[in-house]
Amino acid sequence: MHDRYIAPVPFLPGIAVALLLSSSLISATGCSDSKDQGDPGPLIALFRCSGSCAAKTVNTEFSNPQKVTINGYAGHAMEPFVTRAGTGYLFFNSLNDGNDTSLYYAVWVDDVTFTSQGKINNVNGSPPHLDAVASMDTSNNFYYISTRNWPIEIRNVYTGTFAAGTVTPNPPLSLDGDFYISDPGGWIIMDCEISPDGNHLYFVNAHFSGGSVPDRSNIGIAEYSAPNTFNKAIGNETVMAAVNTNNCLEYAPCISDNGLELFFTRLDLCTAVSEILVAKRADASDPFGEPARIGAISGFVEAPSLTADGKTLYYHMNDGGVYTIYKVSRP
Repeated sequence: MHDRYIAPVPFLPGIAVALLLSSSLISATGCSDSKDQGDPGPLIALFRCSGSCAAKTVNTEFSNPQKVTINGYAGHAMEPFVTRAGTGYLFFNSLNDGNDTSLYYAVWVDDVTFTSQGKINNVNGSPPHLDAVASMDTSNNFYYISTRNWPIEIRNVYTGTFAAGTVTPNPPLSLDGDFYISDPGGWIIMDCEISPDGNHLYFVNAHFSGGSVPDRSNIGIAEYSAPNTFNKAIGNETVMAAVNTNNCLEYAPCISDNGLELFFTRLDLCTAVSEILVAKRADASDPFGEPARIGAISGFVEAPSLTADGKTLYYHMNDGGVYTIYKVSRP
């Protein structure tokens, strides 16, 4: 981050969070150690601990968690995204520390093995920087999050065309639209995913009130409006009413190819418990139903990514202090 920024390095999926009121409150709530957690402030802490927003039901479709190997890459691997156009790429980024957070790509070997091809060209800045959370539609339109110009410039979603490890133009374009909230230093798009057809952008507005952890983050939907422009979908709040909560953070959206399943992360800042959930609907114009926790996934987990056939779900997990990509599958 540049020293002129008035906000700390934004929270992005993968930074474990908890409340830091006092040693007594931490002990009472089971929150994590302050050395590796963000501080949203005491008022937010009291609010967060006023109730639970854990999923009421469990989805048992998926099973058999397996660790993913990325040959030729050593280090943290976060925010997995598996491409849908048959190209067999895995996009991911390094640790979300805002120091040298960079985007990489790897080629498919099998469901649990990829081979790293190195950093994606033209999308990564110079340290300190954060370039992360990549996604792509079936026409190879590439989208990602960057803090390179934020908060001087609130448009922090960037786009270009991906081909063989390079995104053009150089530099990529900032994405326009009314899904940004014009409040420099307060609101930021924390992450997003493009739908396979490129018509819908599932985005996350996150708000910061002075700590390194947002006090609010919710998922929304924006629709393609014009080249390089997305605007909020009509009825967005109704469609997402069962997904978003007031007490917890919802982020890292992943939409299925048919638009009927939304996978995402929910984080309880009081208990520092994260869950990967799925919300379903019968028709792509319907609101999403009550989310269910993916029962086969446990631990500090985030950032789901579903394959085009809907059978394999990738995510990252804090695996003994190292963020590592895992996957579960269903018939």
